[in-house]
Amino acid sequence: MQKDIGKTISPDGSERSFSTLYWQGKPAVKIVPSPGRQGLEEARSFYHIGTHLFERGIPTPEIYFFDNETGVLVVEDLGRTMLFDEVSASLIKAADPAPVKGLYLKVLKILLEMQVKGGQGFNKSWCWQTGIYNDKLAYEKETSYFLDSFVRDYSGKDVSDEVIKELCWLARQVANFTCERFFLHRDFQSRNIMVCKGEDQRFGIIDFQAGRYGPLCYDVASLLNDPYVNLDFSTRLELFDSYVQMVEDAGMSKEAKELLQQWPVLSALRLMQALGAFGFLTHKKGKHFFSAYVTPALEGLIWILKANLCKEMPHTIELCISLKG
Repeated sequence: MQKDIGKTISPDGSERSFSTLYWQGKPAVKIVPSPGRQGLEEARSFYHIGTHLFERGIPTPEIYFFDNETGVLVVEDLGRTMLFDEVSASLIKAADPAPVKGLYLKVLKILLEMQVKGGQGFNKSWCWQTGIYNDKLAYEKETSYFLDSFVRDYSGKDVSDEVIKELCWLARQVANFTCERFFLHRDFQSRNIMVCKGEDQRFGIIDFQAGRYGPLCYDVASLLNDPYVNLDFSTRLELFDSYVQMVEDAGMSKEAKELLQQWPVLSALRLMQALGAFGFLTHKKGKHFFSAYVTPALEGLIWILKANLCKEMPHTIELCISLKG
């Protein structure tokens, strides 16, 4: 039924292992979970969430095989070209941003479809972490992660009480958002969006195993503020406006208005999560690949805080500027 090709795929920050094979004559990827109970639970989430999204027509890899006892998966091979690769090549070849914007508009359309259809019939029991993104998660997994793994461990800086109070305030804002309706990928960025070559350009979404219910704007903020690509700030805002219009055109006027409230808060939280991850993976795991993206992430965070949250978070802005050096 299967034939190993013998090629290992190097993951970025994951402890899982990936290798290529043929499954019933089709190119596939074998995914072996990271060791321990947590790895098994993550694999089960991948299976349940991936099956759910695929059945609703979202362009995720088809799951060919899953062993519930070991967590081993065999899934459709979507190739090796990421949105990151396509955008990077376009930015190098041409000063005209139109091709890049065109790519992102296609991805944003797919994202909205995934958020809406993925939220329909979603079962929180599939989630290996929490079933919903809320203010508690924002505090534990984003602001605290930022402070502990990036500010203290990676940068070696002390944190004032004023900064802690501001970050607590930021996390609490999530309680004001609609969170239990739309599907949230939670790592929707250019290295988790595959570009499938062919006569008609297709996209494939991977690494959805941390999915749950969450606010509509989180994945948009993740994509447009992605430090790997580091879009210029005007392009981020232009694409965000286009996404808001897509939501409006879909008959969700209330949600379109709420996006404007969510954007600065969730952009800041997502960039803090990214910086926490970069700090942890570099400082604790020795994966220095990620250190190259610290500066664009920090610049993005300073930009969003100064543009939208200057009055509410002055001490945090001061801290971020000092970290940038």
